[in-house]
This record gives sequence, structure tokens and C-alpha cells, in this order.
Amino acid sequence: MNDDNHQVRRPRPTSSHHHQRRSRGVSVGSGDILQWLPAELWLHVLRYLPAADRLSVRATCRYFDRLVVHHHGSSLWRDYTACFRFKPGRYNNPQFWASMSRRGIRSAVVRGGGTREKHWGQLAAALPSLSTLIVDQGLGECAGHLDKFPALKDLVLRGSSSSSSIKRTPPDLMTVLRVADPQQMTLLSLCDVGSPSSHNSFLAFLSQFPNLTSLLYHSAADKRSDDDDHHHLQTFRCVVSALPKLKHLSWSTHRCFKYYGVPGKCVGEAETDGLTMNQTLTSLELVVYDDSCLSYDNAMRSLSRLQSLTVVYTVDTDKGCRLNTWLGHLRHLSTLVVDGGPPPREYAWSIPTTVCSLTLRVHQLTSADLVAVASRVPGLLHLQLDTWPAEGCHTGLILKLFPALQSIKLSVWQIGEKNFLDFHRSPSMRTIEVMDAADSPRIPELCRQLQVLTDDKVRVVMSTGGRDPRACCHQARVK
Repeated sequence: MNDDNHQVRRPRPTSSHHHQRRSRGVSVGSGDILQWLPAELWLHVLRYLPAADRLSVRATCRYFDRLVVHHHGSSLWRDYTACFRFKPGRYNNPQFWASMSRRGIRSAVVRGGGTREKHWGQLAAALPSLSTLIVDQGLGECAGHLDKFPALKDLVLRGSSSSSSIKRTPPDLMTVLRVADPQQMTLLSLCDVGSPSSHNSFLAFLSQFPNLTSLLYHSAADKRSDDDDHHHLQTFRCVVSALPKLKHLSWSTHRCFKYYGVPGKCVGEAETDGLTMNQTLTSLELVVYDDSCLSYDNAMRSLSRLQSLTVVYTVDTDKGCRLNTWLGHLRHLSTLVVDGGPPPREYAWSIPTTVCSLTLRVHQLTSADLVAVASRVPGLLHLQLDTWPAEGCHTGLILKLFPALQSIKLSVWQIGEKNFLDFHRSPSMRTIEVMDAADSPRIPELCRQLQVLTDDKVRVVMSTGGRDPRACCHQARVK
């Protein structure tokens, strides 16, 4: 045989070679190549997958099953929110709770009633590092068990606006709630949990949490007298001044409380026509809002540090609004969201020039509204339009009115295919978010066409419709 054609065969590994390879942690088998990479690297890759895809990967082989579910010290599930609905016979397997404990989950939702003392004990024992707890109904059952979670920082309590649910909610719920360490609480959300008996009792409850940075209070739609409306006014005023570290406040009542001729003031409150001066609050949401809520001109003067303001009107109206009288006090405002209410041209002149992000969810939006807004904030960077102007509006007009626009959020079917693709003409556009991507298979194709037209300089994002599990139904229109 010619030497050029001679084939050199490698000797088969002896049992000693095989033993040496296994002793170094490399086993020989069809799937053993997975173990050649460190577990930490696989965990890093898996963190980019949604929860459903992680579970699919888990089902492929035993190695990934151990890695995804049983790997101790993994941070793979720390940002995952587990949902529990305790029913007879559910979660009785000890292996289930052992699996929950290994995952180190820090956020959980407990839905529905029927949660007993043993269930809260199981949850607290399996998830000792739980920092976010969301209780969706069954509020009376959780009141005496919240102190079982020593790491709790964010607490969300959601009732129901139905009259039957309100009756089942203990009237003294706020007086019986106890957490392990009130000092470490940073977020408190109370949605449809009933109205406090007085603003003093509500403030006494909140005084337990001096380090709160976010408070969401959306009261239930129970029947109240005018005296109760007066209590709501005082509560709102005192909350703003009583929480020294509060940065975000979301406030709503189903029946609007009026600010007309309110006597008296909170303890320690200076004699002013508006609210007590607040230097820390930077974000305010007025949900289910009516103009009677802020019926005097300097209502926002004490909140001059606001950087983000959201106003969700109860109904659309073409009457005059208070926005055009108190927006001018918000000299640091950068984000403005208006849902419903009067036409934007009625208050556009008062929008602070510092606003760089604007969201308009207004029915019958017109080109005249956008022209009025652009005259005040021509340097706008982000724009969201939930309804496309009906009269003579096209992409060219948007880009002309807002030449510095870097991102826009819209629905493709509202603006039409041509208008959507014409956004490639914008020299400053960086991101386009599509809100109706799931409505038609045609929309993802249009998104790909737009990216080709811009040489991939514009990032087209298709919204998935996901929502923060901590958000309540009243915030569905806000996000």
C-alpha cells in the first residue's frame, strides 16, 4: 500500500482512558456533550428565555431537568412570579414545595378565596426569600399571615369592585394587617379593599411604613356620603405630605371627591391654598379622574417636582378642563399621559416645554390637536397615539411636527400600511413599537419590511400585551 494512501487509525480508548475521562467530569454518551459547558453558562443562556420556553428545555433531557429545576443557588427563577390558587387537594405533594424552594422564587400571586392557615405556612416555608406578594381577593384570609414573610418589601392587595366582594372584605382590614418588618416595605398597593373609616385611621395605617416609595390606592365603588368625600380629600392631602420618601402615587376613587371649600388642614400642614409642598414625589397617576377632583387653579403648585403625570378621565368630554390651568406649575415634567378628556388643543398651550414623552389616548384626535401640541413641544422624543388622527394626518405631517422624534408607539391597522412604512424616512427614529402585532400575520411581515427599508437602523418592537402582575385593573389603561 502506498504511504500516501495509508490511513492512520487511532487506537480505541482502553478502560483506563475511559476511566480517566470520567474522572475529569466528562462522561461519554449521546447527550454528555451538554456537560462540557459549565452549568453557569447554560443558566446564563436560559435566563434570556421566557418561563414557558425554559420548561420546554427542561423536558428535553435529564441534564436540563436537573439544571432548570433542581440546581441550587440558581437565579434562573428569581424574577419569575409564581401563581397559586389553593383548592382542596392541590399542592399536597411535598416534592412540589421542595421544587419551589430550590427555585428561590421571590414573587408570588395568591388568587381566589379558600386559602387556609396551613397554605400560608407552606408558602412561607417554601419561599423564605419572598419579597413581593400579590393577594388577589381573599383579603380577609391573608390579614393574619403576612408576618410569616420576613423579606417582604412589596405588598399588593386586590379586592373586587362587586358589592358582594366588598361585603366579604373586613371593614377593619387595614387595622389587622401586620407585616414582619414595616421598615423595609417600599411598595404598597391597595385596590378595592374598601374605604377607611376616616383619613386619620388611614394615615395611622400608613405611618407603619415610613420608607414607602410607591403607594397605589384605588378605592372600592361603595356608596359614600358627602362627608366621606371630604375624608377622601383630606386623606389625599395628608398622604402626600406624610410619607417622606414617596416617589410614586397612584390615586383613584370610583366616586369623585370634590375639593370645593374644604375646611381645616392636616397636622403640621402650612396654610396654603393647595397641597402641602412635597419635594420627593416625582410620579403621579390620577386614575378614574374628574375635573371636580382638582377644582382649584394651584392644585399642582405643591407638587412642582413631578416628572411624570398620568390622568385617566372617567368619561370623554369636550368641556373645559383644569389641565390648562395647573399644568403650568409642573416645570420639571418630562412624561405626560392623558387618557380621554377634552381635545388636546384645549390644554396644549399649558404643556411644559420640558415634556419629552407624550401619550394621547383621546377619541376623535385631529391633526389640529397635534399641531397645537407640536407648537409647544416641537422637540418631543417619544410619542404614543392609541388613536390615529382621522382628518388629513399622515406620517409626513408627524415627522414634520416632531422632527426630533426617536420612538413612537402605534397600531398598524389604524394608520395603514403606507403610513407605517413611511416612517423609514425619519432621520432620527430609533424605535417603533407596534401594539397590534398579534391581530394579523401580516403585521410581522410589515415590521420586517420596515427594518429592511431602514437598513436595520430602526428597531421594530412588537408588543406582547404582557402586564406587570402588580398592576390592578384600574391601571390597565395606564400602561
